[in-house]
Amino acid sequence: MLIDTHAHLTDDNYLDHLDTMVASFKEDGLEKVFTVGYDLESSKKCVEIAEKYDCVYAIIGVHPDDSLTYNDEVEKELINLSKSKKVIGIGEIGLDYHNSPNIKDTQKDVFIKQLKLAHKLNLPIVIHNRESIGDCLAILKEHKDLLKKGGIVHCFSESYESYKEIKRLGLKIAFGGNLTFKNAVNGPKVASLCDIEDVVFETDCPYLTPVPHRGLFPNEPKYTMCVAEKFASLRNESVDEVIKKTTENVYKLFKLGE
Repeated sequence: MLIDTHAHLTDDNYLDHLDTMVASFKEDGLEKVFTVGYDLESSKKCVEIAEKYDCVYAIIGVHPDDSLTYNDEVEKELINLSKSKKVIGIGEIGLDYHNSPNIKDTQKDVFIKQLKLAHKLNLPIVIHNRESIGDCLAILKEHKDLLKKGGIVHCFSESYESYKEIKRLGLKIAFGGNLTFKNAVNGPKVASLCDIEDVVFETDCPYLTPVPHRGLFPNEPKYTMCVAEKFASLRNESVDEVIKKTTENVYKLFKLGE
C-alpha cells in the first residue's frame, strides 16, 4: 500500500471532514500519511492529529517563508513536540526564493539551525526548495555531517544533475502531483532515469492536485495513487512493484515499525 509522505492535514479545507477522510485511507490504498508542519502552531496541530489517528504521523518544523518566526523558544517547543512517538521528522525546512526573496539570509540561518536540530534529535529531514537549488545544495554539502539520518527533498522538479547531487548526499526525492502536469519537464525525465531506491511519493495536499483531477481543490492524500501510476508509466514498470519499493524506502528512512 502507498504512503503519502507529505500532506498538510492541518489545512482548514479538511476541518469538517478529516475523520471521514482518514477513515477512507485504507480503502484508498493508503497505509500511512505524514502530516507536515510549516510553523510552530501547525506543527502542534500535526502532532495532535497524528496522536489521534494510528495511520497518521507528524513531521514538525518551520517553513522558510515563516523563518522570521524562528527563535530559541520556538526551537524549545519543537524539541518538546518531538518527544511524541508519532513525530518522525523535521520539516518542512529549507529555502524559498520565490515567495520570500527578501529574507534569504534569515532563511539560510534558520535552515542550518533546523538541520542541527534534526541531527540533535536523530530525525530525518524534509526539505523545501523553490527557486533556490544552488544555495540549498551548497548548505547541504557544507553541513553533510548533519545528514546522517537522511531525508527527503520534497516536491522534486529539479534537473537530473541536481538529483545526482542529492543522491550523493544520501537523501531521497519525493514526487508529487506536479509530476503529472502537462508542462512538467525535469520531473518526468528524472523519474524515468533515477534509481527507485531514492524515490518516495507525496501529494503536498491541499496543493498540486494531480492529473486527471487537476483543477480540483483541495487535493487529498488518496491522489497519491495518481503520482505512483504516472511514475510507473514513465518507467514502463508495474504500479504494484513501484508502490512496494517506494513504501519500503519510506519504512527504511523513517525507521517505521522499529
